[in-house]
Amino acid sequence: MVPRIQEELATLQAGYGKVDHREVGGEHWFLLADYRFPPGWQIRDQPLEVGPIAFPVNASYPMGEPYGFLTPAGINFKGAPPQNTGSPRQPPVPGEWQFFSWAPNGWSATADASVGSNLTVWARSFRVRLGEGA
Repeated sequence: MVPRIQEELATLQAGYGKVDHREVGGEHWFLLADYRFPPGWQIRDQPLEVGPIAFPVNASYPMGEPYGFLTPAGINFKGAPPQNTGSPRQPPVPGEWQFFSWAPNGWSATADASVGSNLTVWARSFRVRLGEGA
């Protein structure tokens, strides 16, 4: 694992607890096992307070910004299916997933992972998208 990814994985684990990392085909995949969802999100008709979120970053990271994240399939906001989602993309972990189209706002990565944009900033941004509801 490249040093930047190793450093950022440790930072993600400090902020999100259990975080799984896998490198597959030039992409780095991260699974945040216990992501806290904003109120209103459900899987089918069951409230989703805490659940998994997965996301990839490609080999050009950190200069190439990340794009999109995945939640469990069947997710909805108060019964309404989410918009701006794409075809399911399967991360290298078990389960069925729903892909959310999402891009960072003002991505500005630096050589130092503790300064500027990083994967922790990226993971926090998911709450912005999820906070918008469906």
